[in-house]
Amino acid sequence: MIRRIDHVSIAVRDQAKAKAFFIGVLGGKNLFEAPVPWQKFRWTTIELGTSCFIELIDPLEKDSFVQKFLDHRGEGPHHITIQVNDLQEVHRKLEENGIPTFGLAEPFPGWKEMYVHPKHAFGALIQFAEFHPLDWINPGYIPPSYAEFAPAEEVGAREGRVEVQRVQGEKGPEVEIRQGGQKVRVPLSQMGNLIQTLRKQQPASESA
Repeated sequence: MIRRIDHVSIAVRDQAKAKAFFIGVLGGKNLFEAPVPWQKFRWTTIELGTSCFIELIDPLEKDSFVQKFLDHRGEGPHHITIQVNDLQEVHRKLEENGIPTFGLAEPFPGWKEMYVHPKHAFGALIQFAEFHPLDWINPGYIPPSYAEFAPAEEVGAREGRVEVQRVQGEKGPEVEIRQGGQKVRVPLSQMGNLIQTLRKQQPASESA
């Protein structure tokens, strides 16, 4: 019935500042971001480490539900999203146990959701969602914790792939090198020294 906790959603006033913290300082990876004009907010999905995802939501207009949340409670956790195999099954289970739900809908193709109010979930707003995780991140990268959702041959091919991207670190620009679930960061100013050191490690036959 319950598949996994997918992410914790955090309401923020300034998306750029929040991304600078979660990505630039903590080393997160931006997996996807998109506006939802009809609901007047935007979401950004960030991977932290190899098994943790957070979602940043920020308002696009003053009458957005996110803005109302910020005005009433300030920045902070908004909801927890739990991935389920069958939303209707979870809905029936909750109803059988006298737990009311709201917002049962399919707002996007391939994404079904419903909510349990904090007063029925020990202070937490819970979003139950039925979806395929790889449909909701940018193509070309499979997070380690999403490997179970990818074809086996694709996972194997990507595990050995080295990914390089420029990121903003706490002390300035850095180059992040990832392979599978491992990563290392090097100050951009030191990249020349790193390249020279790597070249020295090459056998003479390979460097010729």
